[in-house]
Amino acid sequence: MLFAPVFTFVGWALGFLALLMSVPILFAFAEGQIELTLSFFVSAIVTLFFGGGMILAMRREITILGRRETFLAATLIWIVVPAFAGLPFYLSDAIPSATNSYFEAFSGFSTNGATVIVDLDIQPRAILLWRSLIQWVGGFSIIVFLSVLASAFNLPRSNPLTRAIAKSSRRRMSRRIGSAVLSLLKIYGLLTAICIVALWFAGMTAFDALCYAFSTLSTGGFMTTNAAGTAFASRGIEVVLMIFMVFGAINFSLHWSFFNGDRRSYFKDPEYRYLLIAIVLGSLFVFSLMMTQTDMSVGDTLRYAVFNTVSAVTTTGYNMPLVSDSGQYYWPIGALFVILVLTTIGGSIGSSAGGIKMMRISILLKVSNAEVNRLSFPSSIFPLTYGGQRILREQITSAWSFFVLYCLVLVAATLVLAFNGLDLQSSVTLAITNLASAGSAAQPLITDVVVGEENFISYEALPNFSKWVLCVTMLVGRLEFFAVLSLFNPALWRR
Repeated sequence: MLFAPVFTFVGWALGFLALLMSVPILFAFAEGQIELTLSFFVSAIVTLFFGGGMILAMRREITILGRRETFLAATLIWIVVPAFAGLPFYLSDAIPSATNSYFEAFSGFSTNGATVIVDLDIQPRAILLWRSLIQWVGGFSIIVFLSVLASAFNLPRSNPLTRAIAKSSRRRMSRRIGSAVLSLLKIYGLLTAICIVALWFAGMTAFDALCYAFSTLSTGGFMTTNAAGTAFASRGIEVVLMIFMVFGAINFSLHWSFFNGDRRSYFKDPEYRYLLIAIVLGSLFVFSLMMTQTDMSVGDTLRYAVFNTVSAVTTTGYNMPLVSDSGQYYWPIGALFVILVLTTIGGSIGSSAGGIKMMRISILLKVSNAEVNRLSFPSSIFPLTYGGQRILREQITSAWSFFVLYCLVLVAATLVLAFNGLDLQSSVTLAITNLASAGSAAQPLITDVVVGEENFISYEALPNFSKWVLCVTMLVGRLEFFAVLSLFNPALWRR
């Protein structure tokens, strides 16, 4: 294990974070919030000091990143960056608790969306902008990370960054890799810009359009107000958000192919079709359950069903609180179950969405179907393919291993949360949503039915130990288990 390149990359990540803080610094200064400006400025100086120190300390060392070093660097970046990203929250007293500040920043960088801020409406706009900006950067970071390690996870098919790595040597970061990352960044930025303009034209203010575009493309789910119904009051806004939530949950290699001339790239990919099928079927299930168990109109029922289903499948976590004509907050239990299942399945490989992912679910279903057929025809051979490519044994093993690990971590997180005093419903829901990087989706799922008001057990009210447990859950879910769990293998540390 070479530690020098690991600390070098962590240092550069902190340096970039310090540079990123210039955005809220200028924004807060323009709004005349001097104390908040100083909080961001001090945070930037501290972050730059530590980041620059790491870079300078390792400047004479070897900077080659192998697979082992990449696993460690990614894990450390996801642990260390939120600690510095949360400094502005703590220093400005927006979030006066160190644990809560770290939780908020960690949730943002992992595109989880869980928030400990009880009243968003009284927060300074620079704080709201910083939360959304953290999510936007975290969304792109996970796309790049998963693209770099796609071959390590034994996934069928590839993307431009994976192909670039396969063609490059083990010297420094090759020009091909840098070009592929830059291409993905251009596409990510272009889609974000289009989303900002579309939301603005649909009726959002320029500031809200900026923040929601950052949160939507990253499938993060941070909001700028507690009143979700007010924020999404326009049908046009809802449509725009749904479209770009889906864009964020699609494999970014398909976006890359489309912008590079392959106009049929989406339709040739089976995972894209599975994503759309899941949205359609999920919407129909939720719609039918709501029609039979609520007193809402057909139009409102369809609107709520589709929006919340898209939010669940993409693991964005936006939620439109379901209010019946009688003023009662009510979700049919069957609809909540469907939403949890869709959240667990998640979006596409190579996207910022969380969950098990459509590709792995498809492989598992194909393998299960082949095993059932083999019971009737023991001597037959059932070749398994995905997207026209044969599914290798290593890929099947990887998919099953991921699924088993996912279930084990889900059970473990649920038990630890329950032992810390939470009821079973809250423990299960928090474990499912946070493991799938959809923490903000927990709000409508842990709601006591009370006429005229919504009694939600907020993240802020959770015990500190539970918040740290959820941070660990977010980490292993966001980095797809293997990158984190491999660090506990003694063989990884041997030279």
